[in-house]
Amino acid sequence: MRICLINSSYEGTGSPFEAASYDPLPDPSRYIPKTRHEFICKFVTKANAKAEIDEICKEKYDFFFNYMWGVESDNVAGLDATLHLESKGIPILAQPSSFLSLTKLHLAKAAELKGLRMPQNTPGKYPKIVKYAASCGSLGLDYHSVCHDEMAVKRRVAHLQQVGNTPLLVSDFIIGAEASAMVIETGRDVVALTPLKYVFPQGTRPDQAFLTWHNKFEACKDGTITYAFAEGTEKTRLQKAAVDAFRALEIQGAAWARVDMRLERGTNKIYVLEVNSIPAVFYPKGNKLGDDLVVEETFPGAHLALMDMLLATKMIQLGLHKDKAKLLAAHYDKFAPSYDGNWRASGLCKVQQFLARTFDFGGEILDLACGTGAVGRVLNEAGIEAEITGIEVSEGMLQCSADIYRYYKQPIIIGPMEEEIMVSRRVTQEKPSDVGQAAGQYDHIVCFGALHFLQPVMFNAVLAKMFMLARKSVSFEIDDMPRSYTDFLLNLCGQLFMNYNHVQAIEQFGVPKGWELVHRSHEFLFTSPHTGHDIFGYAFRFERLPKKRLRFKDAGCWP
Repeated sequence: MRICLINSSYEGTGSPFEAASYDPLPDPSRYIPKTRHEFICKFVTKANAKAEIDEICKEKYDFFFNYMWGVESDNVAGLDATLHLESKGIPILAQPSSFLSLTKLHLAKAAELKGLRMPQNTPGKYPKIVKYAASCGSLGLDYHSVCHDEMAVKRRVAHLQQVGNTPLLVSDFIIGAEASAMVIETGRDVVALTPLKYVFPQGTRPDQAFLTWHNKFEACKDGTITYAFAEGTEKTRLQKAAVDAFRALEIQGAAWARVDMRLERGTNKIYVLEVNSIPAVFYPKGNKLGDDLVVEETFPGAHLALMDMLLATKMIQLGLHKDKAKLLAAHYDKFAPSYDGNWRASGLCKVQQFLARTFDFGGEILDLACGTGAVGRVLNEAGIEAEITGIEVSEGMLQCSADIYRYYKQPIIIGPMEEEIMVSRRVTQEKPSDVGQAAGQYDHIVCFGALHFLQPVMFNAVLAKMFMLARKSVSFEIDDMPRSYTDFLLNLCGQLFMNYNHVQAIEQFGVPKGWELVHRSHEFLFTSPHTGHDIFGYAFRFERLPKKRLRFKDAGCWP
């Protein structure tokens, strides 16, 4: 895809971020090859935003990625420019005006309504912290921001009011550990990635263990402040707090955010401090801002898959996948009566039987594009007892085999797999307290005979979600179709029925960290009755490795 990155211009603004060392600006092309997506950077000034956006929109792009961040009091493009961009009726990723218009005061009000824990301004309780209500990047924060008595608070308030005419927030300073977690939208769901805890030098005073402007941009950069991944119940609790904070703001379509939190010393209570609309992702390789580390080390498929997840989510929210889903459903409704006979004679059946005989599939399984229940059938024949949840786009396929009712939990989820896999049903309905990456929803996730219908962006997003949801294994098959065959189908059936060869895409996706590729084979699948092509495919089986604690040196760019 061709994607326009729209940035706020710092030129001549005197913004603290104007120095390149503070904000070298995000650019996904640092991580994503041009063969997958092309990114073009554009800059917009606050003074001439409408005219500059009008010119940008004359060019042809598939998506616009909004990185403008200025609020009314800032001298860089932001809220007003974003409103004008949205008026163009174009597909925009991230930073909607509904999010950009919010301040810490809005979060405090939302927290009160939703029962979210935030620091209060408790009378007579000290220390307090004084900060801007509508700022980012720890702007205006230094060690004098923490005040130990009423006079210190008054002095700090007076100082900040002299510097800038913006609302201020005075609240209790929570003594404890500083943490953050990225949250991303996946389709209609929201998940949190692995949280980071900031590790301050030994001997740091408790009232100075927070991210001042200097600490965020200098101490992290030079390694004085480092990071550790949250683990165990602490990880789960931080993820839940981050997701709850994002949802409390009711900003569907915002794509992502980073939630800053503190873990109170002694009580271990989590306090939400802020929801930042732009995580520090796609910055120069080796940067020490933290968020790129989280993506590289914990997101399946890393930066490319994250970008495709953002794109796929926006496409799902806009309903751009629905026409193809309807076409596929109609096709398989007609094909359903003869499907099982064709399946029994195919190489795909043999692939599934081999995997069932060879590997563990016991426990809970999610079967994407479950069709007439072939996976349940071969597992039963292999003597494997499993609880299988199915997703299927064609109701006709479900009506043509008793196996779908014999071996699968009912009801089967009806809908496009690329949309339905994104919904963490078991988290939101059965285990509302167990949120995060939704890891551990199923022991095994499988998909056979269907991934070739997904365009590359959707394929990468679905694959990433499969790894996010699986406790033990991920198994699937990729059709290795020659170009002459996919071109024939394109000419015969049209663009909506386009088939894709994802062999190169799976190679680019790689083996996610914490996983092992235990099986890869190239197998005959079927002979096309239309063209005579012999179609082969790759069978894959990945298994999750035993958990180990990530050390800083494992990440390659941390002290």
